[in-house]
Amino acid sequence: MSSLAASVLAGDPTAIALSLWVTLHGLVALELAGALDNTAANHTFNSAVHATLRGWATPDVFKTLRGVDSIRAHDRRAPDGG
Repeated sequence: MSSLAASVLAGDPTAIALSLWVTLHGLVALELAGALDNTAANHTFNSAVHATLRGWATPDVFKTLRGVDSIRAHDRRAPDGG
């Protein structure tokens, strides 16, 4: 794993790659089967990939990502975006 990846992700590179592949494979299968419309697919891809990467994040990066999640959740609740 490169030093940049190692500073952001903690874990075995093969396990990280497989978890991303499994996540994406499942989502693509659902979309191709017609189980997800475009809006649901876009939202689900973004949230699932973010959650998967967050699961492999180093503790320092994880804290940062949780802060971003809080901001996003607030923005979704506020009708005027603020």
